[in-house]
Amino acid sequence: MAAASSVLQIQELCDYIVDFLYNNPASLKVCALLSRPLVSSAQYHLFYEVRFGNGIKWNDGGASRRFCAIMKSSPHLLPLIQRMQASFTPDVLGQLCDLELPNLRDVVLFRPIKDNIRVPNSTSVAYAARLISFPSIRHVKLQDLVLEIDNVAQLFQHCNPAFNSLSVSHINVSAFSATGTHSRRAKQKIKTLSFDSLMPTGSTHTWLVHFLTLFNFEELEELNLGTVSPALLKLLHSSRQSIRKLQIYAQEVNLTYTRSPLSPAILAQLPFLTNLSIGSLGTELKDVETLLGGLPTPNGVKHLRIEIMTWPHEDRLRELGKTCASMSCTIEVALRQPISRGLNKGDIMALVRTAFLEVNERGRLLVAADGDA
Repeated sequence: MAAASSVLQIQELCDYIVDFLYNNPASLKVCALLSRPLVSSAQYHLFYEVRFGNGIKWNDGGASRRFCAIMKSSPHLLPLIQRMQASFTPDVLGQLCDLELPNLRDVVLFRPIKDNIRVPNSTSVAYAARLISFPSIRHVKLQDLVLEIDNVAQLFQHCNPAFNSLSVSHINVSAFSATGTHSRRAKQKIKTLSFDSLMPTGSTHTWLVHFLTLFNFEELEELNLGTVSPALLKLLHSSRQSIRKLQIYAQEVNLTYTRSPLSPAILAQLPFLTNLSIGSLGTELKDVETLLGGLPTPNGVKHLRIEIMTWPHEDRLRELGKTCASMSCTIEVALRQPISRGLNKGDIMALVRTAFLEVNERGRLLVAADGDA
């Protein structure tokens, strides 16, 4: 019994050591070679997420072949893989989709930078669809891809019922070549939908609500809007009874930023909203106040996050603090790039606490500077 306790303590110590080094793959590889107790701890971090290149400095297909060969010779490593980033190419996807990955939950598919092909070939789409159909998949992100609406329909044609989270980043989908030749099935219920914050203004997003796209947003709970378009406003309105968490950018209410400014009244149409996140440039905090003015009184918001991505005007920060003073929820303020003004994080946090004095005195203020809470 004493021996078992001693072994457990050693393993716990190894876990702590590896947890401390988890951001340094080179150190983790060394740990895996030092002793048996360190192996299992290091392997967990080394194989939790795997990425197959950016298509510039090495052969993605060759890396994929070597990886799959290792996995087949060491199948005990397969359950460790929970997240995968893979280039949308047949030589990579064709090998990965033949592996048995029982715990793979999160897949990111991206176009390698060197790839000049506008639309992926049918083989790539078929392989990607097989990977997405794994029974453990919960979240898929599509990044830097040019697709046709038929491709989107094929990608998600056989996904498992537990898949409910979709992210898109710089996706261009054409509906002009839609054939509707794929078999029909019940639409997939999506509960979390996220867009890249740098999506170009003018994106229509109509493909999301196209009749061939196999998505059902009636139970959408979390929506991260990188930009606003008529199709997304329609989606937001149709999901207003289910949305609990919303992330939006304050400049969407500003006519100088967008041709179709968002009405702050949209927030009053979300009766079950509990978590609101607003991004803003430091010079546009007035837009945050305008957006918050759309919240009804009372409202059900429990957590408000305000992310300020450039240095704020201090007088405008104080005005925002006064606006938030009447809110009863927890308020988190996150500031980026504070070092550019020569201030340390302590100075930044003190500045925010002063501006949000009433909120801070009630113990409802959280402050993060440059990503650190």
